[in-house]
Amino acid sequence: MKFGLFILFLCVYLNGVTGICIAPTPLTLQMILEYAKWRSLEQIVLFDNIGPINCAMNYAKPLIRCLQDRGISLSIQSAKNPKLSEALFIRRDRIGSIVLLDGQNLTSPDNVLQLASQKLLFDYYRSWFLITVRNTDTVIDSLLRDLNIGIDSDVVIATTSLAPHEAAAVTHSYLNRTCFNLRNYSRTFKFRNIKGRKQDENSKKNLDYVIIKNNTVVFYLIHIYKIRNSDNTSLVVTPLGHWSPGLHSLKPPVSVKLRNDFNGYPIIVGVLNGSENSQTEKISEEETNDIVPLLEIITFVANSINASIDLVSHEKLGTMTNKAWSDLFGDVVSGTVDIGLGYITINDERQREMSFTYPLIRSMRNIYFHPPESGSMRDIFLRPFNNKLLMCVAMTYLMIVLAMGAINYTVRASAQLEDEKNAGLGEAALWCISIMCMQGSPWMPVSPSGKIVLMSSLIFALVTYNAYAGFITSILSVQASGIRTLSDLLENNFLLGYSFSEDEYIRNANDSNLRKLYIKAFNNRESRLDTILGLKKAVQGSYGFFVSATMARRALRTTLLHDRCSIKELVLPQTFTKVALPMSQYSPYIKIINLSILRMKERGVLERIGERMLPGMPQCEAPTTFHSARFADVYSAYVILVAGVVTAFGLGILERLWIKRRYVKKHIMHRVNIRRRENPILLPDNTTGSTFVETSTNVPENLLLGTHESLNPPNVPMDNSILRSRSPRIPNVEKQLTEGTDSTSKRNFRSSIKYSSSTSEVTVFPFQD
Repeated sequence: MKFGLFILFLCVYLNGVTGICIAPTPLTLQMILEYAKWRSLEQIVLFDNIGPINCAMNYAKPLIRCLQDRGISLSIQSAKNPKLSEALFIRRDRIGSIVLLDGQNLTSPDNVLQLASQKLLFDYYRSWFLITVRNTDTVIDSLLRDLNIGIDSDVVIATTSLAPHEAAAVTHSYLNRTCFNLRNYSRTFKFRNIKGRKQDENSKKNLDYVIIKNNTVVFYLIHIYKIRNSDNTSLVVTPLGHWSPGLHSLKPPVSVKLRNDFNGYPIIVGVLNGSENSQTEKISEEETNDIVPLLEIITFVANSINASIDLVSHEKLGTMTNKAWSDLFGDVVSGTVDIGLGYITINDERQREMSFTYPLIRSMRNIYFHPPESGSMRDIFLRPFNNKLLMCVAMTYLMIVLAMGAINYTVRASAQLEDEKNAGLGEAALWCISIMCMQGSPWMPVSPSGKIVLMSSLIFALVTYNAYAGFITSILSVQASGIRTLSDLLENNFLLGYSFSEDEYIRNANDSNLRKLYIKAFNNRESRLDTILGLKKAVQGSYGFFVSATMARRALRTTLLHDRCSIKELVLPQTFTKVALPMSQYSPYIKIINLSILRMKERGVLERIGERMLPGMPQCEAPTTFHSARFADVYSAYVILVAGVVTAFGLGILERLWIKRRYVKKHIMHRVNIRRRENPILLPDNTTGSTFVETSTNVPENLLLGTHESLNPPNVPMDNSILRSRSPRIPNVEKQLTEGTDSTSKRNFRSSIKYSSSTSEVTVFPFQD
């Protein structure tokens, strides 16, 4: 099957190809076999300037069979106008690209090496192995130094030091040790001198980079890479050793991850001086200071690889326009800068065009709000009851009261018990309340029916009270829900706003709740606010502010330090992203920089810097996460207590007034009588022509009984001037009425005094009060 694939590739790429056949030597084929095994390659693409098809078939068949015995697949491609994207498609971890340099026109722009350089195929995943049998070859200085080879490239050049006749002698000496399929090829192969290329006088030979051992060494291997692709002076040439059939002294190329010496060559860093999501507004001084932790990271990386730093400032992050990135992202994609520096998050659109370093921190956008203080009247005393249950308990209470009252009445009527005479419905209601409140009962019934009622009510109260207490305990022991999600916040009728820097993000968000937040903020004119202003509104309550966690936490630790405990952070998992540094997809520094960042993480440096990049929320006393009893929960108990005190106070006043009604009435009448005595009113008597004087006084008991001598008073001379006055005085009468009386025999009454001017007689008519 593999042989069929080989024929297919061969027919495609050899169609119409003509030229002189320069077949590889048996030593070259043997070295390909051993090199593939040494580098653990499982897939090889061989590029050669193929001439007539018979020439290619002569060495292709034995080479494929020998590689097939080792589990290695091989395809042969033309080195002129090759389809590199198809030929070097990586089906496995790594692919070996072997180029036979002899017989190729290396100065041609469509040469395989030139095309690979243009398409940036000298990378970590493709191992290039270049072979030449010219001992005067200068391909390293004359060609490879100018190609786009980076620090992650794996390029090895094998150059022989033997002349053709020396190579033929070595071949015959190792003929029996080679692969069986190569033996026949070796027997028929003819060594010949290959015409050398035109060399630059200033170019060094490949063999000038190695130390020649002896004439038994067939090939010397050299590994090359450049620290900076665009700087030819940064070429690093490392001899790997020498090879002979069945005997080699080689060391593996330095791993890309271990190429940590840049020899002082710079890393070009594009620094973002503008807001990530804004293309017009520059960031504030506080946000500019946020670049400092990132600069510390890149400084640590540069020091670990012995590199310098060149900073290139960019005002904007960049957007995709006409399938091309602008500003900082544009320079990153094109390779103008090696790495971008800023709080740049990873998303799908960016990952399609760029590579990113190991994530530095987890970026998130949260909502900050003041937790609402629940003032709702939950009333945990009535919470266990619904209306039906409450009605059932009330009816049960009423039935028990009526039963107690009926039993007391029956016992009192039949047994004539003194203790039961004063026990009515009022006392029964008090006894029932004591039972319901698990306080016992002072009621001591003597009848069996009363005892049964008492026992039943106590059992009913026991069951109800325990169930009631257990329900309240379950309410207080369950964690309080509060506002836990964005949906909860939207349902609480909070005003919502978002930061200016998050405008683009929230407008392009696919989450339905974030879309509701955006619409609500836009309708209420709370969009694109300053971070400090939005957080201040959140402190005032009933307001939620959507902003980057980095900016909000920094503000709470600086500007809003005194209000840091008044704000709660609502984490939105749907906004979680990772902050990383962007690089070109073909950047040769990806693995080296990632390895340096991982070293920072292992040493704890990244964690400390990450805390500065994304500080934690200010530490405040954590509120309880359980339902705690508040005044609003027990307000009904206070309502009952206050209502009871007010009612008792009112009834006390009424009782006092009822008891003191006689005293009050007496006091009022006494004051009235005093006023009347001071200002009596004379009423004429039309029948007798006398005048009545209405007054009030204290009269002895015997006066009321008609035995007092004052009822027949002597003639009292009266002054006519007194009678003519509106309020005449009758001092003698008053004196007679009060004489002979003591304090215990006086009674309050109304009396009418009749005075006759003709007979000078005074008659007193008492009236019982």
